[in-house]
Parts: sequence; structure tokens; C-alpha cells
Amino acid sequence: MPLVYRCKNCGRVLHYLERVGQDYVGVPSIREILSRYGYTCPHCKSRLSYPSQSDIIITSVKTAKKLGLTPVRVGDHYFVKVTDTILDLMKGLPKPEEVKETA
Repeated sequence: MPLVYRCKNCGRVLHYLERVGQDYVGVPSIREILSRYGYTCPHCKSRLSYPSQSDIIITSVKTAKKLGLTPVRVGDHYFVKVTDTILDLMKGLPKPEEVKETA
């Protein structure tokens, strides 16, 4: 399952881990990503902060592709285009406390 760290303001992907074993470092923490950029987005220069629980989306790759949440390569960088339609659709996704485990 891909892991995407992106700027809340412009959608610039700060780190994209497509699959486990992609590099020797492993999965970076949010602190490592923020400190790598000095807590400032290199694209829009907005202040980067820790995500709140509502900013984190856990979904299948199929759903992410359907919602347009997968990163798009533009030159040497990745971006996630976030539109109002996608935000409305995300509101309809179940919150972690609403998800029931099936036995």
C-alpha cells in the first residue's frame, strides 16, 4: 500500500513510498519528513505541521485511484490534485471509530 506525505496547502508530495522495500531507509516518520524540509513546503512556502487525525486517510489503492488521490508525476516532483469533489467524497468515507471489524 503506498504511503504519501503531502502539503495540505498546495498538494506537493513531500515523500512517496510506493512499496515496501523501495529503498533501504524504510518508512520515514512525519518528523523526519518535516525536518527534511525545515517545516516549510518547498513549493508554496507554507508552514508544514503535524497532521490531525482527520487529515490522515487510510484506504485501498483501488479507492484512492477512484478518488484521484494517487500522486501524479510532474517533471521531477509528485503532486496530488485535491478538488472540492474529492473533499466531498472523503467526507463520506467512514471515520476510524465507525469502521467495524468483521470476524
